[in-house]
Amino acid sequence: MGWFDSLEHNRWLSTQMQALIAEAEGAIVPTGFAHLDAEGKPDPTRSIDLAVTGRMAYVFSLGVLMGLPGTRRYADHAVKALSTYFTDPVNGGMWVSIKPEADADGHGVPWDEDGRVKSQYHTVYALLGAAAAAVANRPGAHELLNSMLDEQKEHWADDYGLVWDQYDEAFTSPVPVHTLGTLIHTIEAYMAAAEATTEPEWLDRAEKMAAFAHKIASKNDWRVHEYYDEEWNPSPGGGKLLNDGRRHYDGYVTGHSMQLARFALQVRSGLRSMGWAVPDYLLEMGTELFERARVDGWRRTDGCPGFATVVDDEGDPVPGEDEHQQWVVCEGVCATVAIRRAMLDDGSRVSEVEHFEHCYRSFVDYIHDYLIGQPGRWVRRLGPRNESVQPAKSSRWDVYHAIQATLAIRVPLWPPTAPALSRGLLDHPEEPAPDKKSWNFFGLRG
Repeated sequence: MGWFDSLEHNRWLSTQMQALIAEAEGAIVPTGFAHLDAEGKPDPTRSIDLAVTGRMAYVFSLGVLMGLPGTRRYADHAVKALSTYFTDPVNGGMWVSIKPEADADGHGVPWDEDGRVKSQYHTVYALLGAAAAAVANRPGAHELLNSMLDEQKEHWADDYGLVWDQYDEAFTSPVPVHTLGTLIHTIEAYMAAAEATTEPEWLDRAEKMAAFAHKIASKNDWRVHEYYDEEWNPSPGGGKLLNDGRRHYDGYVTGHSMQLARFALQVRSGLRSMGWAVPDYLLEMGTELFERARVDGWRRTDGCPGFATVVDDEGDPVPGEDEHQQWVVCEGVCATVAIRRAMLDDGSRVSEVEHFEHCYRSFVDYIHDYLIGQPGRWVRRLGPRNESVQPAKSSRWDVYHAIQATLAIRVPLWPPTAPALSRGLLDHPEEPAPDKKSWNFFGLRG
């Protein structure tokens, strides 16, 4: 019996997931959710971040859908924070970062001048959280989701069918740069929105974004550029124009390729569930991106396990950016599960997907051996030989990646995680959604 069919392995995954959610509860502050320090307490030196709070809305809404006691109030707090404290009452949209306390009138206060900018990267995490909260039927979540989707059409959609990355506070003009990270997470949020609203338009938009990424990657040995100019031409230094607090990468990010691989296959499954034509490129994109990132990134420093975060044009780890980050291996877990499931959906035998089960075991063993310092508290970053890195800021916003890794084999490719949980598909990833006509993926098996 493999791990994918092991009840005890599922129990282990559930134990780790519940510990992560319990740890995340410590991040709550009056206006949202904070970064946590190494001791699991809110870090007073760092702002209350929109992406962090959006991710927490997502995580705790999943907890609600799984019936985990106590998660409802945290999900509701996240929805209130996004609707009240982060929302700019003058210009619309949401600030990137705010202070942990509201002002005398009960309004959120930007952390600093940079905190006033409008960032699609941060916003789509809030959109993902709002979609999950709406599926969980949390108070105010449906209104928040609909408002955010209106703003996606008004402000963020660009002339290429893709999205802008950042604006000034008043949405006067966009910053002339696009980023892969923003595109990836917009795909994820739009898939979630499509199911939460039953509006297939958002799945169609997600597919157009996946098609762009395929065009770029297929011409570049399946490595995807990180930054682009106004016309979506690769622009290596473009990310330096952004001031929303994100890290700038000098190369190709292996974790982003893993995410894109999974999302391409989820888009593919979503199109099938609609009965729409499924472009051939999506399966190719998923498998090729995964293998390229695996070969480029896994065990690249003296054979030590772990993924190098950034590689260069030749696929070699970039010195200084070759550390092993928790989120990258978590995305590796999710991607290898997605490919295995997609191949089984298409009629492959279990013996034909053993490579991906081997990858899964290796990645999960790495998480167990190196990252889980104690239940619920995973190491965020290690050096290229898995040595401790100091100073290493701790932040539970990576609980989002870890939760997805612990749920990967327990839910189907489609629908997305929150609606899959709402339809009773947890630990039934081979079954179609019971409440509507749906593509019975595993029905193709012989």
